[in-house]
Amino acid sequence: MKHIIQENEKTWDVVANLFMEASHLPVWGPFGVGDDLNLIPEIKGKRFLEIGCGSGRSIKYLTDNGSEKVHALDLSASQIEEARKFNEEGIELGKVEVFKGAMEDKLNIDPVDVVFSVYGIGWTTNPKVTFGNIHAYLKTGGTFIWSWDHTIFTDVQYKEGQYVVEYSYHDEELVTLRNWKERGVDAHITYRKTATWFKLLRETGFEVVGYYEPKPKTNEERYWDPQKYYSIEKANKIPATFIFVCKKI
Repeated sequence: MKHIIQENEKTWDVVANLFMEASHLPVWGPFGVGDDLNLIPEIKGKRFLEIGCGSGRSIKYLTDNGSEKVHALDLSASQIEEARKFNEEGIELGKVEVFKGAMEDKLNIDPVDVVFSVYGIGWTTNPKVTFGNIHAYLKTGGTFIWSWDHTIFTDVQYKEGQYVVEYSYHDEELVTLRNWKERGVDAHITYRKTATWFKLLRETGFEVVGYYEPKPKTNEERYWDPQKYYSIEKANKIPATFIFVCKKI
């Protein structure tokens, strides 16, 4: 799967500017979901690792709220550059450390209290390895929180005035998104069933202590077009996001 990671890396460098203000803490996905769930009740004095840090907005949220240290990882050099610029002060003070690399590769860091990811984990090419790495990063009893597109949401498409099931929920084959975001590059991703994610987490040594499928909280104009992937009409019918809260046991 190394070639998939390399191709996705090039793709993210091309599309990175489209995601500079993408969902970030305290929000866990599109439509403003998750900020009312209090999934990270303690920030002050805690150590964090973010998987798929993007432009670094979540890092700044944590440092502004008193975190001791935030490590962050992203595949894209363009995203990492922006994350470093946005968190320049935190980096200079030694409160932020940003790494460029794949989540499938192991980092050498001291144990952290919380590993989290806002719409990043689903890009993994090897979830067993990724979850194993995350398990190793955490202190015993530490928390792993992550959000991702609900698989049912990805399977439903807008067709001639109706929302229809276009793809099989049971299909977990690698998908190539051609000319992704109309930038002339391809993205490679595998959409997994919710049951598969539960199984993978348990097999890695995590206890799932919370699972959420939140309703939309915002109705911004950018979500009004029913033909867009993130349509408020669609999200009001089926969940757009799931959020897992896990403990290292």
